[in-house]
Amino acid sequence: MHDILEGLNEAQKNAVITTEGPVMAIAGAGSGKTNVLTRRIAHLIFNLGIPKEQILAITFTNKAANEMKSRLAGLLGFSYMNTRDMWVSTFHSMCSRILRQHIDRLGYQTTFQIIDDDDVTQLIKAIAKEAGIDVKLIPPKQLKTYILNIKADESLLDDLKESPLKDALIKVYPLYQKRLKENNLVDFEDLMILTIRLLEKHEDIKAFYQGQFQYILVDEFQDTNNLQYRLIKLLTNKKQNVFIVGDEDQSIYAFRGANIENIRKFKREYKNPAIILLEQNYRSTNTILNAANQIISQNKNRIEKNLFSKRGDGKPITLFKGYNHRDEVDFVAETIKELSRHGYSYDDIAVLYRTNNMSRVFEDVFMRRKLPYKIIGNMSFFKRKEIKDMVAYLRLIINPHDDYSMSRVINEPRRGIGAKTMERLHDFSQSYDLSYYEAIDADRLPLGNGPVKKLKAFKCLIKNLIKTLEQANFNTLIDDLLNESGYKAMLEHDDMGDVRFENILELKTMFKENEQLMEAADQKTLLMYILEDIALKSQEDEETEEKSVTLMTLHSAKGLEFPVVFIVGVEQGLFPLHRSMENPKELAEERRLMYVGITRAMDRLYFTNAKERQHYGEYVNNPDSMFIKDISDDLMQFEGLARQARLDEKRYKQDALRKKSYLERQHALSDGNVNDLDKGDKVTHKVFGEGVVVSVAKNLCTIAFNKDHGIKTLMKDHPALKKVKR
Repeated sequence: MHDILEGLNEAQKNAVITTEGPVMAIAGAGSGKTNVLTRRIAHLIFNLGIPKEQILAITFTNKAANEMKSRLAGLLGFSYMNTRDMWVSTFHSMCSRILRQHIDRLGYQTTFQIIDDDDVTQLIKAIAKEAGIDVKLIPPKQLKTYILNIKADESLLDDLKESPLKDALIKVYPLYQKRLKENNLVDFEDLMILTIRLLEKHEDIKAFYQGQFQYILVDEFQDTNNLQYRLIKLLTNKKQNVFIVGDEDQSIYAFRGANIENIRKFKREYKNPAIILLEQNYRSTNTILNAANQIISQNKNRIEKNLFSKRGDGKPITLFKGYNHRDEVDFVAETIKELSRHGYSYDDIAVLYRTNNMSRVFEDVFMRRKLPYKIIGNMSFFKRKEIKDMVAYLRLIINPHDDYSMSRVINEPRRGIGAKTMERLHDFSQSYDLSYYEAIDADRLPLGNGPVKKLKAFKCLIKNLIKTLEQANFNTLIDDLLNESGYKAMLEHDDMGDVRFENILELKTMFKENEQLMEAADQKTLLMYILEDIALKSQEDEETEEKSVTLMTLHSAKGLEFPVVFIVGVEQGLFPLHRSMENPKELAEERRLMYVGITRAMDRLYFTNAKERQHYGEYVNNPDSMFIKDISDDLMQFEGLARQARLDEKRYKQDALRKKSYLERQHALSDGNVNDLDKGDKVTHKVFGEGVVVSVAKNLCTIAFNKDHGIKTLMKDHPALKKVKR
């Protein structure tokens, strides 16, 4: 017992040894929840003698499951290989293991195969074509999103409004399900759904697993979806020895289906669960934790906790406000350089932003200043497909005889110009020493009327865009390109369409920035410069140094920690996002996202924003984020315009105080209560009562009050003091 509990704080010990009945461990950020989970399992096995096969521990990633097994091996003293048969796994791995034993009860063979997301998309695409559905109008990825949701709740199909999409789903969904079963295949959604069906329809199987799993532990409970909650409920026996670890303040994955209500549901549906708060943080300083506490306290209907640390207060949080977004990025770059001179390694530092498109300007400046960086959770801005597509279009507008660029986008979005058409166009252009652009209008082009018509339509599109570049500004060019090419319409049917569209619009900002640097350049020259710049940056990005500053979204940062964290673009409209402002649930999740971001920082935390920034090529002035205003000034130090603003505010308050004092003095004068006090005068005070003036010196007087208050020295014109007239 002593060895397993060694080094744990009191709350952690309580979470380990409270083994019977339902238990909720509300684990704040950095509070050592993985340590608690593994020690609890070790305690059950080593101290209570529970067979390891009677314990089910579920987490969300294979990495986390392997980490738990590795720690258990160290705690229990048996090799890692001996932990492999333990029920310590992800939800999907657990379901797969159960189905391997019993899926034949649902009409499948136990040799079923699992198909991944790409396989699902390809299968749906093939079925849609067989069903006569135009996959250009209704892309397979869109069908897949709906089908996977409908699998979990078929009533969603009935609830859809009548539309071509609903008609397509009515055809494709049953065929997809039939094809899976015919080929003894299951997708990842099926792993959960079929396991639930198995337990609900077959009482003997449910009884078997309820008997086997005497103790259930679930990690990251705030990230569970409705199916996962339902599955845990089915596996729980009458003893309800279920231990959940979670933190509703870190629930940031609603867009993936996570249901924050599951923590509250657990509290309602399980018998009087013990609630244990893990509030001691082992990661951050108290200044950082106090800021996190102040922000998250604004969310209502949560289980309250107050994170604290024994690491001391540490450095204050820095808020920097620049004149513009370039000023903001330069501050981040300069500060990183300064931190590196004071002993911090580049890989100690993370720059966190709300949306992916914000990475572009940091990549730009970091490259120029030779600051090594790596992007986590997404590829470089310059290598994203939509950016490479736009670059190819823009190259064609500069040089319509660029065959390579034309090959990339002539069928992007799809225009019915297939591989065979392009092969013949290529052969013909090579034979007559023509570019594709020239060959399209050639009389002897060996293609039918249909393909030629499509090629000429594309050439006409490029001609029109060339005219737009000559006659209009760059913003108009991008808008026309998106609309007339059909690229914008294509993105509307893409699961990631909103993000891709925002990335493309960021090109407008890039153009504006360079326009200011090259004032004399015409549009075409400027565009050539930008395309060259993008090409060079894309190439440089391939050489990633080992020790690099990490760039990532706040969502990607969950579960990580860094000695130094910059949270950038902390402005109303950027973080929190505009669209969350009128939706209380979305705003609460934005606040949780800020809480997650803050609690990634160990030693130093920086917030940055700008007075003015170019957003999609337009100038915007966003006020400071509402989250900044939730943090008390005594936790902060201010730099740039933020410092000036605080000085102005302080000066304003001092002026207001002086004005108030002056008015109070004038009021006192009107009551005959100032400057005419002499020794022996009787006075009254609002708090101290009656008294006698003992002595007077300039503006001060010493007054003897009754024995409860004694002798006091006060200003003669103190507003609480009044002379008793004789």
